[in-house]
Amino acid sequence: MEHFFNKLENYNILNYILPAIVFDVGCRYYINIKIVPTDNIFISIFIYYFIGLVIGRIGSLIIKPLLWNLKILNKKNSSENTDFYKAEDEDAKIKILFADYNMYRNFIATFFLLLVSKFVYEIKNLLNINSTIMCTILFILLLILFIMSYRKQLSYIHDRVKNTKSKSDNI
Repeated sequence: MEHFFNKLENYNILNYILPAIVFDVGCRYYINIKIVPTDNIFISIFIYYFIGLVIGRIGSLIIKPLLWNLKILNKKNSSENTDFYKAEDEDAKIKILFADYNMYRNFIATFFLLLVSKFVYEIKNLLNINSTIMCTILFILLLILFIMSYRKQLSYIHDRVKNTKSKSDNI
């Protein structure tokens, strides 16, 4: 347990735990459902971390492409650009700015998820849908989300390896 807490960095706190806490508070006061128990702080932190991880994946896989399609973000300025990799290695400030960029994206995802959750909660109540069915749908969606995340992460790793290899070939 102590090892887990030592591994938490500012990035994890700002990009996972903080949006998850905001989401939980939003669920309590906006939707009137309690997601995270407050009686055990250790369990709460693990749940917040997982919720934040899910929020981050939704931000990366849904929100960012949506913002590209809406022309709010320019895809050529994306962190997926190979110039980003080079600049990141040369300028330490880019990593800090990138963490902030991800934090803002995760908060966009948080508020998006609160709106979607409110809508789903109202539909569930209106149609009197069983909670087991809702959980099954949620688990299927999480499975799809993490398969997509796994695929994207593998692609990101391959891009980094390719970029590193091209650097060593140019030396």
